[in-house]
Amino acid sequence: MKKTIAIVVSVMATCWAAGAQGGGVEFSRDFHLFDFSLNTKYLEVGVTAGQAGSFTDRARFGMGASVMVAGVYVDFIHAQPQHKYSPLDGEVRWNDTNVFCINAGYMIPITGWLRLIPLVGYAQTSEGITDGASYEYNAEDSHSWYHRYTVTPGSRLHYFNYGGGISIHPCKWFSINAFATNKALYGGLVLNIMAIARN
Repeated sequence: MKKTIAIVVSVMATCWAAGAQGGGVEFSRDFHLFDFSLNTKYLEVGVTAGQAGSFTDRARFGMGASVMVAGVYVDFIHAQPQHKYSPLDGEVRWNDTNVFCINAGYMIPITGWLRLIPLVGYAQTSEGITDGASYEYNAEDSHSWYHRYTVTPGSRLHYFNYGGGISIHPCKWFSINAFATNKALYGGLVLNIMAIARN
């Protein structure tokens, strides 16, 4: 955790220094309070990672993706069954869990570099069996072999997910996000495709 904070602080300091030398970062000059027209300058895509299923007995580390277009923000985070890609096989059956969260919200620009993001969404958890004797090939997405996961009947739970987060925009090219909802605690690193395309 300390290492992550040190990296974030270092990146922000570097961007701040670049802005002081005319490198395009505008912390001091870009002070538009609640200027929603700033949202039109962003087309962001990125990755998310953190705890999915928070505050349930099925909480696990998961990963996902996010996209933001003109202030409208959507993300997901997924913790797949623990043994889905296990190299072990044979007559082995694992008791696993599966967690998925999807959220949507709207960016509220406090300043040019700080935004709030209220979120609402859906979360789902389940328990099931991963069958080590089954091998299936995913030809569409991951192009890898995996074990089949079967949900235990009656174990699937559905939740209304809500919360929010902040988005810090230290440079025009990327943002750092942090979120807390009632069923997920996670963050993300996103690239501003619009700013990159203009360079």
